[in-house]
Amino acid sequence: GEEFGLVGVAMVIGLFLWLTRRIMHIGRQAIALDRVFAGLVAQGVAIWIGFQAFINMGVNLGALPTKGLTLPLMSFGGSAILMNLVALAVVLRVDYENKLLMRGGRV
Repeated sequence: GEEFGLVGVAMVIGLFLWLTRRIMHIGRQAIALDRVFAGLVAQGVAIWIGFQAFINMGVNLGALPTKGLTLPLMSFGGSAILMNLVALAVVLRVDYENKLLMRGGRV
């Protein structure tokens, strides 16, 4: 908040909400295409990233006790950011396969 100000913080919170909603939509879309496992994986990633962001923001506000969780995609944490990027790559693959199936292709 010191670097971005109120507008920047509101934008970061909004982007995390949008990212979580979009990943949940990808998961629901996969389930609708009878790819239940891929859909549940995508929804699990959405819950993971959303919950981790919520916890980190709550700790920074002083509303929650410290947990040591990093803010996904922003805070420095070598293995944490690597795992977040791997999880997002899996979600991107699920989205690619969803779009391929909707166009009539095969996976």
